[in-house]
Amino acid sequence: MATKEGNATCCTPSAWELQQEDHESYSPSGIDTIVGSEKAPVYYIESLSASNKAIVIFPDIYGFSSRLRKIADTLAAKGFHVMLLDCFHGDTAEGKPDLLAWLTKFPHESILQDINAGLEFLLTKGVKEGEVSAIGFCWGGWAIAKSASEGISWKSGVSPHPSTKLEKFAFGMDEELMFSKVSMPFLLMPAGEDPDILKPGSSVVKKLEEAGGASVPFESMRHGWVSRGDLSIPDVKENIEKALAQMLEFIEKQY
Repeated sequence: MATKEGNATCCTPSAWELQQEDHESYSPSGIDTIVGSEKAPVYYIESLSASNKAIVIFPDIYGFSSRLRKIADTLAAKGFHVMLLDCFHGDTAEGKPDLLAWLTKFPHESILQDINAGLEFLLTKGVKEGEVSAIGFCWGGWAIAKSASEGISWKSGVSPHPSTKLEKFAFGMDEELMFSKVSMPFLLMPAGEDPDILKPGSSVVKKLEEAGGASVPFESMRHGWVSRGDLSIPDVKENIEKALAQMLEFIEKQY
């Protein structure tokens, strides 16, 4: 498992680590397959009702967990084709002593290649071009913002506890400049300890608001609470459920 010190490069020092329960077996409703010439792993579940819209989910640095598969299955029951996209190709941050060095192995060029392959796959499943939203946890928030700034036309985006600071810390680029190129409705859901640039009143959030986006902070939560928070803690569980409900509501409003 990544150390707290290494994890801080992507997340915050007190961020949640992956819970043991998220390693436990789960009987998912979808299928595991691969997409594109680079064979990016995906978990795909078809909408449980007739639909031409989809959601792509970008995991955090711990990859596919049972919890993320459950979230994907839940969204499919709401009328979306859902794809978990593994741009780390089976690798994760667990056991990596130098997280920054590991993260830089996955630059935006390779991420874009995997995204385009995933979008092409969704088209074969009856999804209409331009009708794909994205959800990204931690690192996944950066993947959404960066891909949108590089021309991927997401219908909308949502990111609980985004780690968009990677644009600077991992890749030496300008985080605000990246956000300035994001034109779709984008909902940020920062934890209390996440950077102020992601919270209401910042220049980044003001720009997102102009495009129909917003920032809804969860000030009492630690970074990573939605994808990795301890479900046995009532307050954490309640805020996970609240965040998931707001994510779905925001995405549905864009259709």
